[in-house]
Amino acid sequence: MRKIFAIVILLSLAACQKDDTIQYFNVTMGNFTDGKFISDQGNIFNITEKTCNDRTDTLKRAIVMCDILTKRGENSYDVRLNEVTPVFTKSPVDSTAVTDSAVFVENPLNIGELWISGGYINMYIVIPMKVSSTQAHLINLMLDDEASSDGVYRYTLKHNAYGEVPSSGDTDFVLGGTYVSFPVSGKFNEEKATIHISWTSLKSDEYGWSTETEKNTLQHEWARGGFEQSIQ
Repeated sequence: MRKIFAIVILLSLAACQKDDTIQYFNVTMGNFTDGKFISDQGNIFNITEKTCNDRTDTLKRAIVMCDILTKRGENSYDVRLNEVTPVFTKSPVDSTAVTDSAVFVENPLNIGELWISGGYINMYIVIPMKVSSTQAHLINLMLDDEASSDGVYRYTLKHNAYGEVPSSGDTDFVLGGTYVSFPVSGKFNEEKATIHISWTSLKSDEYGWSTETEKNTLQHEWARGGFEQSIQ
């Protein structure tokens, strides 16, 4: 409640002072390039102010929250950077190139969001992990070459938990989330394509997530030209 009150006061003061900010709390995904942030929409954000201590010189892809201050050109803006969420980026794997199939298993995970933008398949992935664990989990998006054909692409989301898979009665697991982007620019040569994405997830129940699993598949009719296409 105190945070809401503080925001109201802040906006009220800004209005009284005739703040020239174009837009507050703009949230967008994109890439840092040569000190600038290029959003998936193609907008160029010049970071002229910061209210956070997040480093951007070591990041490539991220979600940023910023205030747009000044328009400098058709797609160029000066912004005040408020928050940065790093996005993990990993190229999809072709099934025919896999030499160790034991690594690419389907331990359960859940997908909170799934969309295509900026030449990437983007996801917010939620995985079960042991409390205080330092075990790294392996996430891959695998293209099934043999099941795919011109205009049809079949992907499977692979998750190797390296033994951290909850079973009935476990009480030492928590759910952790992360954003992941898989670059697919240049993979789809057609003007239109059908994209299938399959994965194994934890079932939900009245208490939240159960330890039982189920198979999921989403089908998306992709068309070239749109900056963002929501899948889920």
